[in-house]
Amino acid sequence: MNFRRGLTAAVVAAGLSLGFASQASADDFSGAYSLSLIGATGGRTSWTTYSTCPPSGGCVAHITSSSGWSGDAQLAGSQWTMTVQRSDGQSCPDGTRHAELQTWSWDAAALTGQVMGVSTDPTACPETGPDSFTLTKLRNSVASL
Repeated sequence: MNFRRGLTAAVVAAGLSLGFASQASADDFSGAYSLSLIGATGGRTSWTTYSTCPPSGGCVAHITSSSGWSGDAQLAGSQWTMTVQRSDGQSCPDGTRHAELQTWSWDAAALTGQVMGVSTDPTACPETGPDSFTLTKLRNSVASL
């Protein structure tokens, strides 16, 4: 009888822990990340993120970039998306930088995505289309940063 109760408790605990683990891995985007723009020289920065996912839904991640900007991303399905206005977002071949509205979108599991910028400066160079990027998780907790 004690064996059965112990086995039942172990099965319930294992099931609960799996449920919590999958919830955390799907929604939790808190931590430190290295961001690499694919095909860009010097296109490596880092992000510090803190995400909250209330029981009612609507996960939000506050992101601070080592480039000096920050923004809030929303999780919809398996996709994170955020829009940020950057005064120096567009880099032109002549070395000048111009204002740009950037939309970042990435897969929550694969940590790959694209950033698309739309110039808000009429003197800027022509736009080149979206840039692909990858994120690599460095640390889980922002508390240790």
